[in-house]
Amino acid sequence: MERGGGDVSIGSDLTAARERAGMTIEQLSASTRIRSGLLIAMEADDFSRCGGNFYARGHIRSIARVVKADPDALLAKFDESHPAPEADRSRREERAGNKLPTLHPARPRWAVVLGAILIGLMGWGMVRLFTLPSDVEATASKTAPTVAVTTPAPKPTPKPSAKTTKPAPPAKPAVPGQVRLILKARGDGSYVTVRNAKGLKLFQGLLGPGSIQTVVHKGEIRVSLENGSNVAVYINGLRVIPEDKRFTITPTGKLAPTD
Repeated sequence: MERGGGDVSIGSDLTAARERAGMTIEQLSASTRIRSGLLIAMEADDFSRCGGNFYARGHIRSIARVVKADPDALLAKFDESHPAPEADRSRREERAGNKLPTLHPARPRWAVVLGAILIGLMGWGMVRLFTLPSDVEATASKTAPTVAVTTPAPKPTPKPSAKTTKPAPPAKPAVPGQVRLILKARGDGSYVTVRNAKGLKLFQGLLGPGSIQTVVHKGEIRVSLENGSNVAVYINGLRVIPEDKRFTITPTGKLAPTD
């Protein structure tokens, strides 16, 4: 993710330290025994896959040792953006142990309640049996009303109205000075870094086999490919073949060597 101003993230510091050491992601993974996917995530400021701040700090120390960087400065930058959680389980358990038990009122026995209800129903039934002997005959003499069912007439289906299809608007012309860069990975893919003229990241990551990355920027674009033969480069819709793995695209869409 691109950050504005002078606020450089810990992931950008890790990337810069690795590039100063002249190492690729795979070389750093072999030296530190940290998976390349985890290294890519850390350089993208995603430390959720480390398993916690303790393990993330250990990985940062290992990386700093291999690329000859200052581990204290990197750890200080990490602690600013990833403060340690304030969890004190022992105090919560102590407070829970000091709580007095809650006394609940005694509940009535359901068997006694149900027995009382059954006795009441039986008594009422006996009263009905001896006081209303002709209820069945009175009920049988009544005639049930007949219910008439009316079926509504089907409504005619409305005919669909013909709609006029409007022609599609013409495509807008390209903005002057705006470069559209498309990178298509093939084979085993490659690790890609795309920056602007000020060195700010426009894209960084691993392009896997068959993946496509599009970058649209108004101004100069600097591209660095770890394996240039595994990436097809298109500038403003035209296929180009750079002579080097690191190259610069001018605002007019032309290729130029990177210093």
